[in-house]
Amino acid sequence: MLIHKEIIIRLVITFIIFAIALRIMGPVFMDYLKKKLPGGNADSDIDQMIRRQKERLRAQYGLTGDIYTNQKEVNSVNKTEEVDHTPPTKEIKKIFHETQWGGGAFVKEIQQEIAKTYSYTMAETKINAFLLLCEKRNYIRNLSPENKNNISAIKNYLVTLLLLLLMVEELREKNFFIIERVSKKLSLTAEEFALSLQIKILMTASLKKELKEERIFTEVLVISQYSEETIKDATEFIAKKEANLWAKSPSQLFEELTLALNFANMITPIPKLKNRKDIETAHVILGTNKDLNLDEIKKAYKKLAISKHPDKIISQKLPKVLERKAFERFNKIQEAYEVIMENKK
Repeated sequence: MLIHKEIIIRLVITFIIFAIALRIMGPVFMDYLKKKLPGGNADSDIDQMIRRQKERLRAQYGLTGDIYTNQKEVNSVNKTEEVDHTPPTKEIKKIFHETQWGGGAFVKEIQQEIAKTYSYTMAETKINAFLLLCEKRNYIRNLSPENKNNISAIKNYLVTLLLLLLMVEELREKNFFIIERVSKKLSLTAEEFALSLQIKILMTASLKKELKEERIFTEVLVISQYSEETIKDATEFIAKKEANLWAKSPSQLFEELTLALNFANMITPIPKLKNRKDIETAHVILGTNKDLNLDEIKKAYKKLAISKHPDKIISQKLPKVLERKAFERFNKIQEAYEVIMENKK
């Protein structure tokens, strides 16, 4: 009986120690998993900044240190990068001083720019939190000295960066909102634009580590399968590389997406024929309708066949996976044309 008592006491003590350890280490372990696992973090960077900003405001405590404090986080993007120790310009100081407590004229300028261009009114709190994130991560360092002294250039850069961060978040969540507005502005489908954005990010990520072409040129969104850290590094690399282009105009981002848009156009899925009698789907593939005569359908088919012919892909020496997809798509176009012709006879 004494032996059983000792065993029970040991088990109780072990359980208590385990419970205490779990209580202490559990939250730390879960935070680590959220950062490392793909799609593990429910809050976006900007959402986190909004929460922190509200806490600061409640405590009536401003940001500590100067604009270039957290250099450890800045260096994590690129270990070999030289830290920019140049003092912030008066324009940059004014922006961050104005937005520390929320709102401000600069926030309203960004808000108006987005509303005017994309017919979308973004909450001031979200824009202000984004500016605080820019201060924390020192995004302004990416601009040239000339652009750092130009309020208009800073605004263009930050508007574009804000859109990029929000669109990447939408890609990961597969919940389009801003992407739909931007794609409409570019006369694209949301799927085409989303694929092109994913291609741009994954091609950038592939510079840091080996990434198979099949993963870059997939027909579906797979960006949520990558860790938050990987996507963040790729996004910040783009933000650094294209900063001074964006400073000229927010539309520069979409001009830089041209190559990725062309790639997306090759791999965006097209409808599949159910059978050799599926005339409706065949017309959708060719972009025609049943009211057109044979000559008009032939003309539409030739135009589409020329623009989508695999020889155009091969001549550009593009990745092999795109050549394969181009052949697959061309075969579907030919099959759709044959189905229409068969049923027109």
